Amino acid sequence: MALQGTVIRTIFQTATSFGAAFDTLCQLSGIRPEEISDSENMVEWEKAALIWVPLLKLSGDPLIGLHIGMGVNTLLQGMVGFLIQSSKDLDQSLQLLCRYGHMTSPMVEYRYTVKEEAILEITQNKLWLMKHPEPARHANDFLLAAIVNTSHTLSGKHIVPLRIELAYEMREISEYRKFFGCEVLFNKDTNRIVLSKEAVSTPILTSDQSMFQLFNSIVANKEALLETNSTAENLKQVLFMQFRGRIPTIEEAASALNMTPRNLQRKLLQEQTTFRDIAGEIRKEIAIQLMENPAIKISEIADILGYSDLTAFRKAFKSWTNATPRAIRKGQL
Repeated sequence: MALQGTVIRTIFQTATSFGAAFDTLCQLSGIRPEEISDSENMVEWEKAALIWVPLLKLSGDPLIGLHIGMGVNTLLQGMVGFLIQSSKDLDQSLQLLCRYGHMTSPMVEYRYTVKEEAILEITQNKLWLMKHPEPARHANDFLLAAIVNTSHTLSGKHIVPLRIELAYEMREISEYRKFFGCEVLFNKDTNRIVLSKEAVSTPILTSDQSMFQLFNSIVANKEALLETNSTAENLKQVLFMQFRGRIPTIEEAASALNMTPRNLQRKLLQEQTTFRDIAGEIRKEIAIQLMENPAIKISEIADILGYSDLTAFRKAFKSWTNATPRAIRKGQL
């Protein structure tokens, strides 16, 4: 998992208006400026997730994610950004965000539906939320604000959502209402931007059908190249992205990869591995990541990873690391 480098560059550049120097942010985040100078470059997920720590420290702003998002006029750069800018209307641009958003940030999943209302759901990777909850919150605020602000830029109109739904506890609701201009609800099951069907039918000022066809072809070809990974690598990506407090079943993973469980098993055997082996690797990596957060109890980690009892988890963990979970925790103190 990773994040498009130019998204981080946009965040850092916008943060300079809050008194944070660009070079200082790069240094404190452990990110070289050249890493975020090209839309083709991707920054490793945890390094990207933690950029909000120095941003919060340098700005002293408890709503830094929201405020930076308010200052971003174009969320995505590169070919996906050009494709969205050339689309017909906001409805099509949101469809494209859901279709290709994983190419710029596999850490976030978008889902867009239109019935009585147009609803964009934004779900962050569960591991990110559990390991770094506060940076994840700032990143989510940034995304929602930047998406709404980008819709203003694309349409040339002040698009006001019907409501905003956030999957965390309330903080300074007046600031959220002031920017979004609508009802803001907290403690919901996921994050949503809810728009009227009239709003998403708003034309995009830079719409260009010939450019749209060109960029759509380029992005589709690029996505196809990304999908040439081995079945095992694609499965690992699916298991990480669909981790919702438990490892997905082989049926769920196969469905996400557009194949049957039998076909998935056959392809994995051709690569000399099995679903069980890969699921074990993912459990190991998630366990080690979660152990770094002392707020999560060892018993909770065992339960999250699907172990029926703590003894079974201890045995598995020791086989991975040659140390018990308790010994690892003591070493972190």
